[in-house]
Amino acid sequence: MDNKAIIRYKFYLCRNFLDKLLHENLINEVQRQKIETAVIKRITEV
Repeated sequence: MDNKAIIRYKFYLCRNFLDKLLHENLINEVQRQKIETAVIKRITEV
């Protein structure tokens, strides 16, 4: 797998997990957006 595919897969897993937390009302939409932004930044740094 190339690096871009790995990054896309990690982001896909993260987004699914955040969607699940949002659906279960464990986080709200603002928290989800902040976490997603931080994860994108972190994934692209590595």
